[in-house]
Amino acid sequence: MTQQTIDILRESGWLDTEHRVRPYDDGHILIPLNDNAPSELPPTFVNLPIIDAKPVLWKSRESWQSRFTELVGEGVLENVIITKSHEILGDLLIQRYDEVNEQYLSAFIQSKMETHPRIRLMLIDHGVKGEFRIRDLQPIAVRTDRLVWGEGLMDLESNLFDPTTDVPENGLRLRLDPSRVYFSSKLQYERQNTMNELSQFSAELGRPINVCDPFCGVGPAIAPMLREEGLVGELLVNDLNPDCLLFLFHNVKPLRELKPNFTPNNLVEPTPGLFVGCMDATQISTKADQCGRWDALLVNLPHQTLSLLSALLPLLRPEGPMRICGWTIIPESEVNELPDKLSKIIDCNVEDIEVRVRKQFNATDMLTAFIVRR
Repeated sequence: MTQQTIDILRESGWLDTEHRVRPYDDGHILIPLNDNAPSELPPTFVNLPIIDAKPVLWKSRESWQSRFTELVGEGVLENVIITKSHEILGDLLIQRYDEVNEQYLSAFIQSKMETHPRIRLMLIDHGVKGEFRIRDLQPIAVRTDRLVWGEGLMDLESNLFDPTTDVPENGLRLRLDPSRVYFSSKLQYERQNTMNELSQFSAELGRPINVCDPFCGVGPAIAPMLREEGLVGELLVNDLNPDCLLFLFHNVKPLRELKPNFTPNNLVEPTPGLFVGCMDATQISTKADQCGRWDALLVNLPHQTLSLLSALLPLLRPEGPMRICGWTIIPESEVNELPDKLSKIIDCNVEDIEVRVRKQFNATDMLTAFIVRR
């Protein structure tokens, strides 16, 4: 059981490989998690709680911190603004620019890449840009048959800097390029909860459900649902960013055999009951055949969810059972008011709404998940 859990954590990208799996005082086994792991594990890990405990380094393997200290000397790490965390997406290691001290960049690259031998490309994240909120990424190190950084990068072929990667999530591998599309691995737990909710909803109805995902991205929410036989009936996937749809056709099983075909500012139906859109999601309801068609609505645009929700409601069946699964980022002071706010937007009872505070987004805001059941 322990080895199976370790394998699942490794495949999900949540296993901390710098520290040891070890026995705990109460007889349980401690498995270290890295910074990419969610604050709560999905139901796959039932009865496996997350606790705080002092990690123990592998004696046979250096941590990046100890390697950094070896390169620059004692006391430097504690006195420079370099975060101990980073994000790993597939074979990419992404580090925020404002958390890197330029003077020690070379040692920083060496220490992190040497202690993460599976990483192919290390990038600096300069923040988000453009209407699609994609990352401004700068390659700073590449692993070929050797580790290359600094001026050595100028001699490499451009294809070695391609940040396209396969990211493990919920038993799948999602292909994406974080410099072209928005993707957050931190929402993996929420996407698992969404699938569980809609699986239960389908069982209650006794039939496949029609699902509308108007902010689908590269397909992380819908792809695992399509593995479940009989869960999804008709499907609408839409994203305003055309680059998302190129990856979507690779990641979503019903689209994989089809040639990427979509029309900007429109919906197409490449196969009966499967709609693909590249348009403003709030305009989907202007198409009469989409109104009142969908059993379940996914709303994953956290910064704009509350402002866009009312324009999406006509897509849902006007009567009978329905589900809305969404995420929003709101000030911590407004979390308790969210059920009332949602009930007014949707015109439903507060009792029909489940709200769960997921995690701190920044100093003042919280990432909050909600489900509306009717």
